[in-house]
Parts: sequence; C-alpha cells; structure tokens
Amino acid sequence: MNNFINRIMMTAMTFAVMAVGCSDNSLDSGTTTSEKMTSISAGTAETTEPAENKTLETTESIDTTESGETVAEKNPVLLSSPVKTSDSELFSNRDLNPDYSAPDTTINLTGNGADITGAGATVDGSKITITSEGIYIIRGTLNDGQLVIDADGAKVQIVLENAVINCSNSSAIYAVNSKKVFVTLADGTKNVLTDGTDYIFSDVEKSEPDAVIFSHDSLTINGTGELEINGNFNDGIRSKDDVVITGGKITVNAVGNGIKGKDYVAIANGELNITAGQDGIKSTNTDDTSLGFVYVEGGTLNITADGDGIQAETVFTATDGVFNITSGGGSSASTKKHNDDFGGFDKGGGFGRGGGFDRGEKPDMPEDFNPEDFGNFTPEMPDSPEILAFSPEDNSDDTSDTVSTKGIKASAEINILGGTFNINSADDAIHSNADVSIENGNIILETGNKGIHSDNTATINSGWVNITKSYEGIEADVITVNGGTVEVVASDDGFNASDGVTNQSGMGVYTETTMVNINGGNVYVNASGDGLDSNGDINITGGTVIVDGPENSGNGALDSNGEIIISGGTLVAVGMSGMAESPSEKSTQNAVFATFDSTFDAGTLITLLDDSGNEIISYEPAKSFDNIVISSPDMKTGQTYTFYTGGTTSASEVHGLYETGGYNNDGTEAGNFTVESSVSYVGKQSGMGGGFGGGGMHMHGERPDDMPDPPDMNGGKGFKQPRQ
Repeated sequence: MNNFINRIMMTAMTFAVMAVGCSDNSLDSGTTTSEKMTSISAGTAETTEPAENKTLETTESIDTTESGETVAEKNPVLLSSPVKTSDSELFSNRDLNPDYSAPDTTINLTGNGADITGAGATVDGSKITITSEGIYIIRGTLNDGQLVIDADGAKVQIVLENAVINCSNSSAIYAVNSKKVFVTLADGTKNVLTDGTDYIFSDVEKSEPDAVIFSHDSLTINGTGELEINGNFNDGIRSKDDVVITGGKITVNAVGNGIKGKDYVAIANGELNITAGQDGIKSTNTDDTSLGFVYVEGGTLNITADGDGIQAETVFTATDGVFNITSGGGSSASTKKHNDDFGGFDKGGGFGRGGGFDRGEKPDMPEDFNPEDFGNFTPEMPDSPEILAFSPEDNSDDTSDTVSTKGIKASAEINILGGTFNINSADDAIHSNADVSIENGNIILETGNKGIHSDNTATINSGWVNITKSYEGIEADVITVNGGTVEVVASDDGFNASDGVTNQSGMGVYTETTMVNINGGNVYVNASGDGLDSNGDINITGGTVIVDGPENSGNGALDSNGEIIISGGTLVAVGMSGMAESPSEKSTQNAVFATFDSTFDAGTLITLLDDSGNEIISYEPAKSFDNIVISSPDMKTGQTYTFYTGGTTSASEVHGLYETGGYNNDGTEAGNFTVESSVSYVGKQSGMGGGFGGGGMHMHGERPDDMPDPPDMNGGKGFKQPRQ
C-alpha cells in the first residue's frame, strides 16, 4: 500500500505545473492548495475499510480552529446525532461535524420576504443578504426570491430547517463573496431549492451564476436532513472553488451538470441522487493540475447522467462508497457492434487490434496465395473498395460535436481502493487517459464500449471486477492482473493490449512495450472476438485463466503479435482453430495445443488425464469449439496424457472449470500426447498458427505432408511484422 501512496504523490507532483492555487483556497486545517492533491491518500490509504460513524461523547472530541476559537468553545452543546470522521485532510472537522446549536441569526422566510432576528443579514423585498460571519438558521418559504452571501473573508454557515426557496431568474442561493460557505441540512427536515429556466444577469454578473446553489468560494454541504435541488437553467450545485459533501440526503435534478466543483469535489458521506442532462459530478480545473480531482471515501452515489457519470479533470480516487451510475442511457444506447467477418472489420479483429480494414489498407496478397491451402479457415475479404486510412484511436471521445457518455472518466489516474460500483454506460464504464489501478472493491460494469480503458496501464491487484456486457472488456497498453477475480463478457476482445498509437493496419505490428500480464488471481473471459489479445506479448506467471473464445474462425481464444509465454498458473482456452495460437516454446511450464477432427457443442465436457488416470483438467466450454489450449503445473515432461470428451463429473465448477477428482471416466478418447517439450500438439493444426493478427503464421508441430509450403511473406515470417 505504501508503494501505491508514493505513486499517487509522485503523480500529483508530476501533474503540478503550478505550486500555488487560488488565494482563498486553503483548507480549514491550514493546508494550502498545493498540498490538497497530496493529502488525498495521506490518511486514507491505511485501510480500505469504510470510516466509522462515531458519536462524540464530550465537547473536547472536536478540536478545530474556526476564527480563533474551537467549535467546542463557541458551541458548548453538541448535537446528539452521529458525526462522520475522516483521516483525509480534505475534510475539516467543521466539514464533518455540522454543529449549529448556538446560531447567531434566525431568518424566517414569509413568502415574499423575511423576518430576521439577530445581526449580519438584511432584507430588501424578497432578496435576503448575509454580510457577516456566523451561523444562520433559515426557515419557511420564499416564493420568488434569493438568499445572497456577500461577506468578504468570512465563513458563513447556513442551516436549512424546512426551507423552501424559489427563484425564477437566478440562483436560489448565491454566494457572491466569502471565505467558505457551509450549507447544513438540519436533522429531520426537508429543504427544497429551485431556480427558473431563464436567468437575468447584471452587468457585473454577465454569465454567472448558473446553478441553483452557486458559490465563488469553497462550498460544503453537511448535516443529516434532506435537500432537493431543481436546476431548470443549468447546473444543480456549483462552486468556482471546491465542493465538499459529508452528509445528508441530497437529490439533484439538473438540465446541466449535477454537481460541479472547479478545484475538486470531495465526498465523505451522505446519499446523493443525481439526475443530470450533462455530467453527474465533475471537476474542471485545468490551470493547476494538482487540482481538478474527484475524491470519494464514503456515502451512496446514485447518478443518472446524459453525459459522464463522474468526470475528473485529473484524478479520480475512491476508497469506499456505493456507486450506482447510468450514463448516456446505458449500454443499450450504444450503436457499437462486433462484426464476425474475419474478426470484425470495424476494428481490425484478427488483423491486430487498432488496425483492421477501417484503419489501414487491405494487405497485398501474393498472386499464388490460396487461403484454402491452409487448413479449414477461409477468410472473406470485404467487398467494399472504400478502405479507410489509419489514424490513431482517439481515446478522448470529447469533440465539440460529441457528448462523452462514460461512467467514470479521468484525464489522469483512476484509483479504486475500495467501494461497490454498479455502472451501466453507453461508452466506456471506466476510462482514464493515463492509468487505472484497482486495489480492492466490488465492481460490476455493463457498457456499450470498453469496460475498462486506460491509455497507459490497467492494473488489478485485488477485489472483484465483473464486466457483464461490453464491446471490449479491458483495454490498455499494459494490462496486469496480480490478484482478485476478473470476469469479462465481450462482443469483441476480452483483454485488448494496445498502445492506441502504433499503426496496426495490415497483419499487425509487434509492439514491444505492449503486453498482457497475468500473475495471479482468477480470470474468466467469454469473448466473441479474441479472448486475450495483445499487440505485444502475453505473459502468464500465475493464477487461473479461463477463456471461452470465439465461435468464428476469424478470431482466437489467444492472440498475440509477439509470443505467449507461460511460466506458472493454470490456463484453459477454448475456441475455433482457424486463428488459434499456441504458447511459445520459451514457456517454462508445459502446455498442450489440441485441434480436434470435429466441432463440439457448448457444454461438452473435455477432460485431460495422465497415464495413471489422474485428472488434470475437466472443463465444460460455454460455446462450441474445436481447439483447446491447456497449461498446468501438473503436466510433467516425459508423461503421456489423454483427452476425453463428452463425459460427466460429480465435482463442483466455476465458469465451467471443475474441481479435479470427480470425473466419472465415461468420456470418449479424443487424442493423446507425450510431453517432450514445453508445447505439445494434438490433432490437425490450423496452419494459421497465431493467425493473421497474432503470432504470425506459425506452424504448430509437424506440417502435414500434403500441405503446400506457405507463401513467402515478410521474409518468411508470415504476415507478422518485424519487432520495432
């Protein structure tokens, strides 16, 4: 975990091109703007367990300085309701503990005006203005008016006690000038704030405010009551500094963004129900790259957004919390489809990820090339003469004419240390223009595009990632699984390792820095395209890897532009043989590549026994197949092994892989082999080896006598390009 913290801190320093933020942008604890990003993980990364709710037993439990005196000194009687605690310096004690037992002023709204008891506030018709630091209780209804905070350098706490404010031509609450504004939701109350569809701006305001609650300075919402925000003009809640939420039940309905904070949005607790015509929650600071982040350490976030669910200009971090996000109408709103013709010409399929016939020119075939000479695979070339030129994939999806509809999006890192995520998105469910790191959590994703996308690295160390529907499951330059459980259902590739830049037109280019690494955990992939696809290498050193590959011969269960190297773990990969690729002879753990004389139906048990009748593997594929790749530490050099199909077992299974010891010895023998090298072969070989897009035109085992020599392409190396 310390390495993770160090990496976050290094990222913050790397992105921080400016060491100084806004002049009024300091934390209550005294932390400066330039320290905010570092403080995200300083206290929270010690544990991924949710922070506890605790009831303060004495006033001495609170020790925060507000204008030179502690809350306990100023307000000797504390609320009896539980208060939130946090180790993160993003949250001051006053953010977390919304005491208002000693108010300075009470404002009773009377429909078209207000009665004020106490100092620091004035009323002019239906406009109430707060001009001094203090705690203000707001009660009653304002039919068409506005609460304004104009208190230079002051910290103002507004306590809403069944307050209803409607403003037809501006923000319901407008913080023009302050040091910080606290909006506290009184326990047991429901408060409603509504704006109109058209704003009238003064010469000073020009185009601001533009949200139901709008603040030029730091804004905190806390308490245990309810707040309903109806944003008819644009945003629901907006601050040009930061937005902090530590409690309450907050419902936002906005035609624009739900919650927008320029410097950051930080959430420690509460229930947020957001319906937004644009993004659900977003941060926007592009001037200081140590800011612009979204941080969540607790609470429940229910977000339905026409745009992105959560959008961070730099980093998104979650240590805990419940996230229920629907963006862009969900996965059913996506029009992205997989085409089985040779692996799908919409993205390249068997010709290498990122290339294909929509990103590059059709390859030049030798005049005497006859695909039927190479096993049972006959590729069908597209009839259309319009072959699009290659252009690197645009991962931003953010053009002036395109609405981004991702679940969670960050321009820098996405770090998930814990929490429960249920995301249904039209575009990528989790999308980073830098790195994605999953340390823990339960993550269920349904998407019309990529389940997880990262321009650089996607690393899963623990937790549960379940991608129930996707175009591609996980896409990054380097995909690494070190632990946890990863389950992927994809209409195209399950894992897709690509740098997104290298021209993959034609038959695929080997990219040395691109790879899939599986070092531990449990991985299951059910893909209609390639199961595990890498424009570089695939390395398996541990864990259990199961791949239900494609039922078409234009893709393979395993597909690399380099090599598949196995040195540990258990691998079972099934699919069709047309583009099947075997592990490399450089593997240090034994493997078998078997192609059968006929295609077996889905649900046909296939079992591998050693010469003593010991069960090595029993697997029941989810789809039809004629090829299987198995690697197991139990496969020993010098021993003979036999495949059986169609039998039964009494053992339990996970994703079709049965525990050993339950096979009933009632299958039909389908081939045998003796392990003499790291890769053994059974049955007819496809002749395409690694396929057009992966591994080149390797020949598995001995080539049949009646098979013609392959055409000399790329210096006898098949379609595979030389390593760069």
